[in-house]
Amino acid sequence: MSAKTLNHFVDYRIQVQDCSIFYQQSVRHSSTPILFLHGWGISSEPYQEVLELIAEQHAVIAPDLPSFARSSYHNLIPDYHSYAKFIVSFLEALNLPQVHLVGHSLGGGIAITLATLIPERVKSLVLLDSTGIPSVSIPEIVPRRAIEMTAQISIPKLKLQFFDIPKVFTHNLLFNTGNIIYALLISLYQDSTHLLPSIKAPCLILWSEKDLTTPLSVARDMANLIPNSTLTIVKEGYHEWMLWHPEKLASIALDFIKQVELD
Repeated sequence: MSAKTLNHFVDYRIQVQDCSIFYQQSVRHSSTPILFLHGWGISSEPYQEVLELIAEQHAVIAPDLPSFARSSYHNLIPDYHSYAKFIVSFLEALNLPQVHLVGHSLGGGIAITLATLIPERVKSLVLLDSTGIPSVSIPEIVPRRAIEMTAQISIPKLKLQFFDIPKVFTHNLLFNTGNIIYALLISLYQDSTHLLPSIKAPCLILWSEKDLTTPLSVARDMANLIPNSTLTIVKEGYHEWMLWHPEKLASIALDFIKQVELD
């Protein structure tokens, strides 16, 4: 295991199931940390601003998912369950008995599986514009993503859109092509609807009303099926709204987690 200090975080690397997992862990400690799982095609790196904001008030651990970016792994990962098993081993390696689980997009689909695979370890669940209920096909997703990415140009974070995200995505596309394709297919087509009624943790479903990648109808279906869940809709942004509006995500998610810890 190696370490390097970065603002509120220390960078680590740990070997889990033949995968060298890179993760950031905040220097702030609390009894139950937030485990943040990033979305498809990228890594935890583009979420740095929101992670820093959350880390000002709460402990955070943010890994790069197996085979993505800085977490090297050379085999194909075929489904949410396989990703979730990696994360279970990761939690065991870090000796973490419980976490507040936050997942965006593909990370949300993995989080749904984790919440049913190890319910005793998930103190709360936050699903951010999550996958898990198929709604859009590959032919449909291409124009939708084009619309979202074009609309986001007007938001004054051009470095994020034109450098940070493309840099990580290009790396994954070149060096992780197989799992980029598999993860896209998982995100679009693997159905976790049957797991939703089994989620025991308090759940916040947090969504942009303008999301075209995973439409708001998915969020409403999840809210209807997950017991003890709350749906909160934001007007800002699109599928990656939290990258452009990190203060809003940090505020809403931390308020929810604080309330869970008080109950």
